[in-house]
Amino acid sequence: RLSLEEAKSELSSMRQPCVWKIKELPEGILSLNREYTAKNFQSALDSINAIGVIAEREGHHPNFHLTNYRQVEIEIYTHKLNGLTKNDFILAEQISQEVTMEYSPKWLKENPEASETSTGES
Repeated sequence: RLSLEEAKSELSSMRQPCVWKIKELPEGILSLNREYTAKNFQSALDSINAIGVIAEREGHHPNFHLTNYRQVEIEIYTHKLNGLTKNDFILAEQISQEVTMEYSPKWLKENPEASETSTGES
């Protein structure tokens, strides 16, 4: 299990610009999080399903939160250890590289760092 400093170091070594953030959950567990607003409900579901395919392939499953029909939060940590490991960062990189998101145009304008993972549609 990584310390906060080790997790920050792993985060800084990820491909830039990085859309992931380290978050401390209420239970004191460190997690790797990504939040975005999808273009619509179907786009939100499509992105969750695409991430699910990667999670199944890797045998490492993130938590998903879908609220307000298109607000998505992905939360990655190693449940068995209640914290972050290098495998969590590997999964986050795979998601960033393999899943193309269809973001809300307004959200993308406010979060230009996410444009590399976008379909580019408005």
